[in-house]
Amino acid sequence: MRVILVGCGQIAATHAAALNRLGHTVEWVVGRSEAHAKAFAEQWKIPNCGTDLDAALQSKSEAVHICTPPTQHADAIRKSLAAHKHVISEKPLCLSVQEAEELAALAHASGCVSALCCNVRFYPANRLAQQRIRSGEIGTPLILSGSYLQEFHAPPHDDGWRFDPAQAGDQRAISEIGTHWIDLAYAWTGRKIEAVSVALGNWYPVRYRKNGRLTLDPSGEPVPVGTEDAAAVTIRFEGGAIGALMLSELSRGHFNDLSLEVAGTDGTLRWEEQHPNVLQSDQNGTMQQEQLAPVVRDETFYRMFEAVYAAIDGRPHEPFPTFDDGAYLARVCAAMRKSGVTGAWVEV
Repeated sequence: MRVILVGCGQIAATHAAALNRLGHTVEWVVGRSEAHAKAFAEQWKIPNCGTDLDAALQSKSEAVHICTPPTQHADAIRKSLAAHKHVISEKPLCLSVQEAEELAALAHASGCVSALCCNVRFYPANRLAQQRIRSGEIGTPLILSGSYLQEFHAPPHDDGWRFDPAQAGDQRAISEIGTHWIDLAYAWTGRKIEAVSVALGNWYPVRYRKNGRLTLDPSGEPVPVGTEDAAAVTIRFEGGAIGALMLSELSRGHFNDLSLEVAGTDGTLRWEEQHPNVLQSDQNGTMQQEQLAPVVRDETFYRMFEAVYAAIDGRPHEPFPTFDDGAYLARVCAAMRKSGVTGAWVEV
């Protein structure tokens, strides 16, 4: 199948590699500058490149992968759906609840396939956990707990679009890493979040740009930072379950340290991305490890895209997140941000 790739960053390279492996042809790459687009096109042997999405959409490509910062998603999605292209978008779909719901409705009306890249669902251990919980193996879910810890924004750290409100919006830890946990909790249990109470942490509201880094050295250019580095979240789920989630981009020593545990009336399951091919379950008062076939993170994109393109072809496929899921995530993230600002419980 012929594909347009929008974006030239690291995640776009992950998409390109998975698409090549699946045998699809990336015919166009659209970047923020001619130089970026040309360099990416040369690296991945893409025949057409530029900065004009409208020009790319006039091609015979059938699908568009959107790998840009969140505030740039909506316009590209609208144009792609209007051109009758299937759309695969990086998460979060967008930060505005109204806009996310509009995009989900447009996707339905277009008849095109929409997909949201919550790739973490596609680790085999998470697929297995979903099957076991939804089949009733651990009974009724009562407690969902976990965290997503990273050190990427502990100063000094790399500068980038996440610190530009025009590109990243008013959320960071919530939307950037929290969406993965929120989506995985729903994928495992089928239970959505009903209400949240959140404490936000932002201990470096002014950082200083120096030599391409954001530092605490006041001799650099001051950069106001209004988004959260961390969030502590208390959650009420559908069906009566409760939850606790810690999100942090300041936890030194942590890379992609995502974890989820679900305790039910008849058992417990736990998964940690630090050990992605292990599913833990309770046995005789202890947690035992079940080893699955080894899968690395990039493989989860391949497996998700495999399901998406099977859907486009009308073939049987595993379920994958759609723009409906993107709208749900936008509602939860907005509620988290509002609760963190107001200090009150907020209904989703």
